[in-house]
Amino acid sequence: MNPLRRNILIGAAGVCAGGVGIWGSLRGFEAGDRADLGPLWAAQFHDLDGKPLAMASLRGKPLIVNFWATWCGPCKEEMPDFQRFSQGPGGKKAQIVGIGIDSAANMQAFSKQLGISYLLLESGASGLDILTAAGDKPRALPFTVAINAAGEAIFRKIGRVNHDELGAVVGKL
Repeated sequence: MNPLRRNILIGAAGVCAGGVGIWGSLRGFEAGDRADLGPLWAAQFHDLDGKPLAMASLRGKPLIVNFWATWCGPCKEEMPDFQRFSQGPGGKKAQIVGIGIDSAANMQAFSKQLGISYLLLESGASGLDILTAAGDKPRALPFTVAINAAGEAIFRKIGRVNHDELGAVVGKL
């Protein structure tokens, strides 16, 4: 086999293997794979005004927690759906909490531009450990967890969530 053909085949095999790996990490969660929300409840973040908020203070309420960043394309695409959901009937059934893996300055400018009014908290890079414990092993953004009033994760998704999915999830809370 000539070297060019061999290199093309090796490259193609590498691309296929990479695709399978990505697909496997994003395809969902195994039945026995439980979310560890302990690090989330133990965390304290700051809102965009710099006020501290202990996540434990939100325990006992239905929550939809979304990990995001201003530099994340799918995060930007889903945020208007979260905003619309938070202002509609679903927002009365579950509180949206956006945890930014970003700086408060970036998040403030971005939320102002999009008109985001739901609770946004700054975690910086420490949020990555929390989302990993919650089940996002590849640490991919966006990552959303719906938590019922008993504190159990009833929905987790890596990737963009839309308004219809939020409605379906809140029905399970």
